[in-house]
Amino acid sequence: MGVYFETYGTFIKTVVKAIENVNEECIFNFDSSGLHIKISDVYKYKMLELKIDKDDLKEYHCDNPIELGVVLDRIKDVTKTLKAKDTMSFTHESGGSNLILKAGGLSRSVKLIDTNMIGKVPSLIGAEKDLSDGYSTTINTKSLKTFLRAASNAISFDVATDKDYLHLTSESDEGIIEINWEDSPITPPGYSSKTNYSVVETTKAISTLGDAAKIRGCQGGVWEIKWELGNHSHIRAMVAPRV
Repeated sequence: MGVYFETYGTFIKTVVKAIENVNEECIFNFDSSGLHIKISDVYKYKMLELKIDKDDLKEYHCDNPIELGVVLDRIKDVTKTLKAKDTMSFTHESGGSNLILKAGGLSRSVKLIDTNMIGKVPSLIGAEKDLSDGYSTTINTKSLKTFLRAASNAISFDVATDKDYLHLTSESDEGIIEINWEDSPITPPGYSSKTNYSVVETTKAISTLGDAAKIRGCQGGVWEIKWELGNHSHIRAMVAPRV
């Protein structure tokens, strides 16, 4: 056996939802620690990184590190039937060209695709350097979700830090929407920035956002939102600024 893992319905449906809002194809990277997925949309407006630790899965085995090219719709045909407490297993035999999915008595053989045919995520070295020199904070995300819903008819919104906390503003024909997190000061104090991001792209990137998130950003650079997925796993979204 090459790779085998089993997980619960709620968990895998969250993973699938996160991915499908960014791209329809992705590469599953398996190693001894778990499953890693890094994807971007075609235009590189947003990037998503999922680190799924083996300890958050019901069962996990991986003989050797391997990359598998996956078309998401082929997995969704099975995951959409799952209820919260249902389990689903994934099996890939070494050298095989299929992924075997099993859930609720149903077994499906999913054809894999050549990983070379899947667009690669651009290098993040520059973005990581800019973020490390920028600001960070941790917020309760309920207000962020509410803000994005309220601003759904707007094209973009500004993220500002000139008052030592996050301040989001969106303006459309319907008026101005604002929100801030005065109780969550940024680090370092005094970092001033104001950058514009797409409402649609941000909403898609954080479709499975948890209750709390760590935020990083910088003047004119990407906006990073990171939240937990299980006890040992996380999802990290990065949204490019509008230019």
